[in-house]
Amino acid sequence: MNVFYFSSDLFASVVAVSMVSLLENNKEQEKITFYIVDDGISDEKKILLNNMVVQYESDNIKRDVVYLEALGPEILLKYPFKDRYQIGHSYFRMCIGTILPESVDRVLCLDSDTLICGNLSELWNVDMKGNILAGVSDCMNIMKYKHQFHMNKNDLYCNAGMYLVDLKKWREEKVEDKIIKRIHEQNGNVFFFEQTLMNWSCSGKILQLPPKYNAYTLFWAFTYKNLICWRKPNAFYLESEVEEAKDNPIIIHFTRNFYMLSRPWIKGCDHPKTKEYVKYKLLTPWKQLEEDNRSKKSIRRYKLWHIIPQRILAIGAGVIYNEVRPKLWWKNE
Repeated sequence: MNVFYFSSDLFASVVAVSMVSLLENNKEQEKITFYIVDDGISDEKKILLNNMVVQYESDNIKRDVVYLEALGPEILLKYPFKDRYQIGHSYFRMCIGTILPESVDRVLCLDSDTLICGNLSELWNVDMKGNILAGVSDCMNIMKYKHQFHMNKNDLYCNAGMYLVDLKKWREEKVEDKIIKRIHEQNGNVFFFEQTLMNWSCSGKILQLPPKYNAYTLFWAFTYKNLICWRKPNAFYLESEVEEAKDNPIIIHFTRNFYMLSRPWIKGCDHPKTKEYVKYKLLTPWKQLEEDNRSKKSIRRYKLWHIIPQRILAIGAGVIYNEVRPKLWWKNE
């Protein structure tokens, strides 16, 4: 199993929790190799990560960590985003076919803020059916963003927190060349960065997975009806599927959300799966690390949102998200 992360030095403790949760729930997997795009991780923290992973080795069980250089001038020239800050978080998935060894023909791409709560064998061995990517649909109406996404109504638009990639197919289809072309066509101004570019460039060749493989914060922050009211997705999972993902998630994705303090490494987090995160944190070298303190301003803003009935908030957010935001972006493009 090949697993791909991006991490800075600051996020090393967070990616460690994701890694150890994967290791704990996949002990029978004969070989797991972690490929980590290294955005300035200190040597000291690399040693801690390596030692943590090696503990899960045995006679017939192999565990490796491979660090990959984050940025270079040639990458910056290829991926000319207007916002240079975003390239560090975006490029690593978009050039996986180049920076990973040719021998790697399938890879599981995960965000650092994920938690693996179950066995990944079924996901890892899924029949891709000739598709390039497999992922979990994001909850949004892509037709409201048609000028930004350049996709059709029935196209899948998956959340970038988890992608399973057929790298053999990726290379054959020259996806990276398509991505670079699209960035230049957009003059470096790309909505949602790699998430949009990967969905756009692999359009028609994406396999939809059950939501349990990328259960993002929205599932818990809003009721299903209010979530649909807010995002108005042109196609999405049934309520029963979302509830199943909440009850029995395989991968939890702790995405930011204005209605929930959803980052479990930050003090005051009220995500329902925070205790699960803490359980795995205690298995890492950072078990003694104190939670980050959230600013009082952020907490006040969070409390303010909860004064408003969620249904009314969903309606108002829907207008901004589906009408105002796409038009402003299109106008400024």
